[in-house]
Amino acid sequence: MPFRATSPYLVKPGSDVSLDAYGTADTGGMTKKEARKLLRGLKKRLNELQELLHATETHALLVVLQGMDTSGKDGVIKHVMSAFNPQG
Repeated sequence: MPFRATSPYLVKPGSDVSLDAYGTADTGGMTKKEARKLLRGLKKRLNELQELLHATETHALLVVLQGMDTSGKDGVIKHVMSAFNPQG
């Protein structure tokens, strides 16, 4: 199941967000196996985009993760951010 720009998790700039609207057990309709497969593909794409960003030397990327204790921030860093090369 590919991630789409019409995803219910997409927040439009300037709009209000209420995390209460999302259940803590929400899986996005995917199994763990499907999510891992999707993550592999997205990590490849993130790596490609990082190379383009680094090549232009005109922009930067700041990622801010906010969440309560045990909300999964470390897991995001471990699994998603591993697609990035810290040296560009």
